[in-house]
Amino acid sequence: MNNEDISTSDDADHSAAICGESYSAFINTLHLSLKPKTYFEIGTLNGDTLRLANAASVAVDPYFRIDGDVVGRKPSCMLFQQSSDHFFASHNTSQLFGAPIDLAFLDGMHLFEFLLRDFMNTEKHCRKNSIILLHDCLPPGFFMTVRDPSDPLLAKSRFAQWWTGDVWKVIPVLRSYRPDLSITMFGCPPTGLVSITNLDPASQTLDRAYAEILDRFSSKDIDREAYDNYWTTLSIEKSSEYSKAHHMATKFWL
Repeated sequence: MNNEDISTSDDADHSAAICGESYSAFINTLHLSLKPKTYFEIGTLNGDTLRLANAASVAVDPYFRIDGDVVGRKPSCMLFQQSSDHFFASHNTSQLFGAPIDLAFLDGMHLFEFLLRDFMNTEKHCRKNSIILLHDCLPPGFFMTVRDPSDPLLAKSRFAQWWTGDVWKVIPVLRSYRPDLSITMFGCPPTGLVSITNLDPASQTLDRAYAEILDRFSSKDIDREAYDNYWTTLSIEKSSEYSKAHHMATKFWL
């Protein structure tokens, strides 16, 4: 792909499918409706999503930029300023909470192998009906999926302020290797929100297949054909249809 021959008009535009309640509003409704007792987060940035939780919370980020009160009414709030890989290597989340994770939000490094590992490591500390949320897996534009945010292609994106990287690949990985999971896509602006439940903390399937997965899905180059094919497989639910507690109860329970 020659960047000099590419213009903004060559980008994809699936923004019509990404409309309704924002991802943060959807997460807030989940907290209010389900009242999780434990909340785990990777990728906290300034603390906007962490602030939504009233549960005992653990947050992981290599560099926190929290700009306000994130403790609120939480009974406990633990912050770990390190990469998620280092966190999981040195801490046991279930022991920190004294219980499994009820709700997790994964929004760390925007490369698919990082998000895949974060999912694998988080699931081990969940129960079957826990909920793991993945951010940025419904990128409405193709150019925002570059693996390097300094790639000149990103500057030609229709959505120039957003960089999702290639974390969308985690969805076809999970569909292929873990068909037992219950995966739902929500059209939450700006880049979607994916929920995963029917978890199996004892599963070793992804661990055993990890090298094979990297071989199949890793690439230094972005793949327009794979991205376009991915979008043809998606069934996206409207986030606005889950704005009330009784709507959430049709999909999730804790």
